[in-house]
Amino acid sequence: MVKFILRYFFGIYLFWMLFSFLNRLVFILFNINQFYNVDFLEIVKSFWFALPLDHAIACYLLVLPFLFIFTFSLFRYKVFLKITNWITYLFIFIISLITSAELGIYDEWKVKLNYKAISYIQHPDEVINSAKGYILFFGVLLLIFQTGIGIFLLNKILKFKDENLKKNYRFSIYFFLITPVFIFLGMRGGWQPIPINQSEVYFSKHNIVNLATVNSTYNLMHSIEQNRGFLTSNPFKYFDDKEVKNLIDKLHYVEKDTTELFLNESIKKPNLVFIILESWSADMLKCCGGYDSVSPCFDKLAKDGILFDNVISSGTVSDQGMAAILSGYPAQPTVSIIKQESKYDDLPCFAHNFQKDGYYTSFYFGGQLNYGNIKGFIYYNNFDKIIEQYDFDSSIPRGRLGVHDEFVFDRLINDLNSFKQPFLNIYFTLSTHSPFDFPMKYKFSWGGELNGYVNSVAYTDSCIGVFFEKAKKTEWYKNTVFVLMSDHSHGNPKLRPFHASSYRRIPLLFTGEPIKEAYKGKVIHKIFAQTDVTATLLAQFGYNFSEFHWSKNMMNPYTKEFAYYSFDNGVGWAVKDNNFAYDHDLNLFYDDSFVPSANKDSLIKDGKAYLQALFKEYSEF
Repeated sequence: MVKFILRYFFGIYLFWMLFSFLNRLVFILFNINQFYNVDFLEIVKSFWFALPLDHAIACYLLVLPFLFIFTFSLFRYKVFLKITNWITYLFIFIISLITSAELGIYDEWKVKLNYKAISYIQHPDEVINSAKGYILFFGVLLLIFQTGIGIFLLNKILKFKDENLKKNYRFSIYFFLITPVFIFLGMRGGWQPIPINQSEVYFSKHNIVNLATVNSTYNLMHSIEQNRGFLTSNPFKYFDDKEVKNLIDKLHYVEKDTTELFLNESIKKPNLVFIILESWSADMLKCCGGYDSVSPCFDKLAKDGILFDNVISSGTVSDQGMAAILSGYPAQPTVSIIKQESKYDDLPCFAHNFQKDGYYTSFYFGGQLNYGNIKGFIYYNNFDKIIEQYDFDSSIPRGRLGVHDEFVFDRLINDLNSFKQPFLNIYFTLSTHSPFDFPMKYKFSWGGELNGYVNSVAYTDSCIGVFFEKAKKTEWYKNTVFVLMSDHSHGNPKLRPFHASSYRRIPLLFTGEPIKEAYKGKVIHKIFAQTDVTATLLAQFGYNFSEFHWSKNMMNPYTKEFAYYSFDNGVGWAVKDNNFAYDHDLNLFYDDSFVPSANKDSLIKDGKAYLQALFKEYSEF
């Protein structure tokens, strides 16, 4: 009995691993013309890197078979095995359908099958009429062939004798207790803090290779899970779409397209080092009106740069911050665009502007880039060099989430010395993320349960200080602009309400030798959104930023002063002296602060219209 049950269970597991291999091979062969500039070895590697997601989807597909196999081990009625087989046959058909449908989807949209494609099923005649004839024919043929091959292969694997099976209740108990652990760990990708996602398998600079590597079934499941609540409509529809467009156009309208330049024009193509600070709240910085002694190094840098002390973070997590900074794209309630390859390929990325101008681009992070699918987004945007925790020697000290900031800064300095100029580097810090296990003795004893966070900011601030002292001794320093900005804010001992705009305040600093003397030490108090850094940065470097249509140039004196931010099922809105935070599901205001002279209804309408327009665009991607 023991041998039979184990062979049967793991036989089904083996089948799903082989079937995923077959599906990937079909995708590659059908789209082989898309791999014309890809080395054959890299295509082969896609099958190896795909194993974690293939394993995960195999475990998902084993849940129901496990229950029936366990029942069979108790009662020995073969009907339970037949049910197991028929369930697996059904899954074979569904996955074959996904594979065949995906060929047409990729041919048309250059994405894998996703929730958006599923939403078109309600109009099958349009799908059939718009699809190419040979793809429809081949898709149906493939569906039949692959289903047949799958059923044949499964039966071959499970073809072994089952005579004289004796009940073994002790084994059945062990099987019942241990197997779910195996399945659960497989579904989440192991014990590691961050569960597996699509970007776990990204490894290539060629997007087509990464698409082939991602398990199609896993990709579709994730896409539907992310968007199941609004497959056919915008849940945040408050007004007529034409009226909303007029409101958005009015908010972004500027009387004069001009830019107040704080970069010295005599320095041609300055380098750019953009440091994204994990979870830094403006409340932790004296220069932003916060605590006095937590961040002395940042405060010192602010005296030699131009500081924006009233910037509002777009979202609450890192992947939302990445979209806001790199793409000037605001965060959405409920979902995250970075987590979905089928959507983020519609986003611009400011690194492309620099790449087109001959800049060498790099992205550094001491942890796992697969968090929030950031890895997929970074690989998609073709950075020349991408570094994460796996690229550091095992002897380098690290915490639970990855390599501590000081050691990443050390490597960054060494690598920047070897980079061809001009270069663009983005470094995303780590140590200010929970569990705050940084290698420095706590400096402060106050802050209560947030004491770890307070000290983590002090630690990373000290790392920044050392980095700049070393950078000043390099030959590239005098030609380098440094930008420091948080990915999002964080709760701190000031205990501001979570939904308030004051909670979302983050620092933004431009510093370095290329900053004009007249702007060094200047502080801009106007309210801006995190997304506005993108247009502002590109404008300073002389690049066109029109494709970043949600981003505003903060150095245009005619730019309107407002900030949108998002939380689960809600929208926040801040302008000078007025702000609100509205929960859509509960139809209530968590925060509602308006001066007597304010046109409250008009401001609320602006915020709701912004969310409606944003989510409409997101849904259509």
